[in-house]
Amino acid sequence: MKETYVENLRKSNFKITPQRLEVINFLEKGNYNHFTAEDVYSSVKESEPTITLATVYNILRALKESGNINSFEVNGKTWFETNVQFHGNLVCDSCGKIIDVEVDPGRFADLSSEASYKITGANLVMRGLCPECNSAEQIENH
Repeated sequence: MKETYVENLRKSNFKITPQRLEVINFLEKGNYNHFTAEDVYSSVKESEPTITLATVYNILRALKESGNINSFEVNGKTWFETNVQFHGNLVCDSCGKIIDVEVDPGRFADLSSEASYKITGANLVMRGLCPECNSAEQIENH
């Protein structure tokens, strides 16, 4: 997997730096399905003490531009993920938990035809209550 990240960065004309490799190592650990730049910074600064949060954002931007990661926004906060396949994200309004859900890409092809649009990308973020928070809310309301 590390080789794929590096290869994609090189194809997009990004240099491979020690700091970029540290961020790739963070991604490879797979501790997070969804993460923020702050999560990366907190993890990477131990092994790369000179790295800044701004540098982490720049590295994540390069990784996104090279097709290695996706990003989406929830409540003004940017989240990143290594799942680059078309999917949706369910976000719990109560606890903030985020999960990936499969979405039929054919439906977007239908929308494209109906609107005579060529769809080049999409971020599908759906909000609601996760099962745990929904159960807790139902208990409170009874």
